[in-house]
Amino acid sequence: MGEVGTTNKPAHSLSKPLLIYAFTAVTVVLALAFMLYSLPAAFLPIYHEGRGVSTVWDGVIIGVVPVGYLISCLLTAQLMERFNYKPILMIGSGVLGSIFIMNSFFHKIGNNTLYVTLSCLFRVVAGIATGFVCVPSFGALTKLVPTRVALVTALAEAALNGSQALGPFLGSVLYEEGGYSLAFWVPGLIVVCCVLVELTIPHVNTLPDRTDANDSMKVYKDPWVMMAAWHCAACQILLFFHLPTLAPFAERALDETVVWTGLALLVNTSTIIISAPPLGWLIDKFNPYLFVILSSVILPFLYMFIGPLPLFNVATSKTQVMLVLALLGFFVPMGCTPILLIMFDVYKMRNGGEMSISASNTIVSLYCSCFPLGACIGSFSAGFMSEYVSFEWSTGSLGLIFLVQSLLSFLYCWKVKGLKKQFEEERQTQEGGTVVENEVALQQM
Repeated sequence: MGEVGTTNKPAHSLSKPLLIYAFTAVTVVLALAFMLYSLPAAFLPIYHEGRGVSTVWDGVIIGVVPVGYLISCLLTAQLMERFNYKPILMIGSGVLGSIFIMNSFFHKIGNNTLYVTLSCLFRVVAGIATGFVCVPSFGALTKLVPTRVALVTALAEAALNGSQALGPFLGSVLYEEGGYSLAFWVPGLIVVCCVLVELTIPHVNTLPDRTDANDSMKVYKDPWVMMAAWHCAACQILLFFHLPTLAPFAERALDETVVWTGLALLVNTSTIIISAPPLGWLIDKFNPYLFVILSSVILPFLYMFIGPLPLFNVATSKTQVMLVLALLGFFVPMGCTPILLIMFDVYKMRNGGEMSISASNTIVSLYCSCFPLGACIGSFSAGFMSEYVSFEWSTGSLGLIFLVQSLLSFLYCWKVKGLKKQFEEERQTQEGGTVVENEVALQQM
């Protein structure tokens, strides 16, 4: 299974030290961008409560970032048809850091309507800038090590999810120490400085051939590629649904502060960092579809216990919440990490075993867009439901709904198995025909 879904050849001729440096630098920039993505998640609901902003706006302000990110992912796919990854990456980092520095002055705005409007606007721009970082990063990383797509994806996701988990914890600590302003301008300044690091990253070709122009539309029109992308988005809903409401729940049910919430979210994805290398290696070595099925079986039942669902009549405890969040940090990536490899695999099966750079870039951008789509749905729905339904009922109900997605993912993997068998038979028939034609040509000579 190691060859499934890989690109045809490396898009570079870098020495091993330069390859390691390029991989590390791109991964660090990606991680920092996602740290800013989630940084206000823990302290923003507490800050809003103090200034009288409705809890509905917690979900909206956190949720509009994925909206910008989603738009940006699809836009960046078109930009990568014309530009290499480095200038797009540098623009994304510069804008993202600058937005956070400007955001540090918003606490001086006295009018809540103006504050919410500007916060939403700036967070959309921050989401667009995050997409400018994410898509070129994944595009470059999969071309740096094209024969180990799942491992590369797992390591990149470990970095971004680890920093995404660190973000709320770091944000809550900065907020406790220096207030609203410090929690924004310090990380913003760090990301702006990343532009200088990006100047030193070696060149990697991410530009497609002109003959590949129509391959982007092939990706979007392929229902099997799109269904795989949706499963990744559905898993991300589970990862983001509890973010806007976890801090108020911890205060109410567990009598804990925002710092504990930040620590709980850190635990949420710390398991990704530990499990990413072996998980990526296993997915590359064995059937990636099996990992999707396994995670689909476990995730809905796991999510029912984060509250837990009142139907189970189980008392809420800090240990139970921490344990469920830690397990989510393992099984959500198990459902997402194989998806990029599966999207490559399915596309190649349906296109004669070939995949151009244009198709690869489009699939990468589509894969990256799954994360903000799931985050957007999760954050928005959690914010609105918090006005009418308790944390325990909302998370438990989502687990029940995800059972439908689990069934769909099983049917998808079963159907793709049939497509794979058909593709192998057609390829063997073509290879057999070619051999016969060559033998006839030799006899005629």
